[in-house]
Amino acid sequence: MSRIDTILDITRRLTALLEREMAMIEARTPGRLAELEDERNRLSLLYSREMQAIAANAAEFRTLPRERINALRDETASFHSLLDRHQRMVARMRRVTEGIVKTIADEAQRQKGPRTGYAPTGRAAPGTAAAPLAINSRV
Repeated sequence: MSRIDTILDITRRLTALLEREMAMIEARTPGRLAELEDERNRLSLLYSREMQAIAANAAEFRTLPRERINALRDETASFHSLLDRHQRMVARMRRVTEGIVKTIADEAQRQKGPRTGYAPTGRAAPGTAAAPLAINSRV
């Protein structure tokens, strides 16, 4: 298998992997992404190495038939387009998850926080004491 065939194969496999990851995210099963992590890392490393090898031997690459170069260019463009969509999807998922965690933490803090108000006797209601603060004396 020639270097360009190897790169085409890796690019196609990475594209298929991204499509599977995006399907998992859309199916709201992002926890399953960990199943693909080893394969993603391995293919990404191979892709990076092959692209560096092409850059190091650019003169040899230019001697390849035009249709092979165009095929690689088209596959790479499709891959990068899908990668951009994937990155936006993951960033959106991360923002939603962080928002949910922040909302839960804020609500827990609100429920745990001191209550303000007065008891029927006119005194401060029980539980209005200030929460203790942790102070780092080494600052």
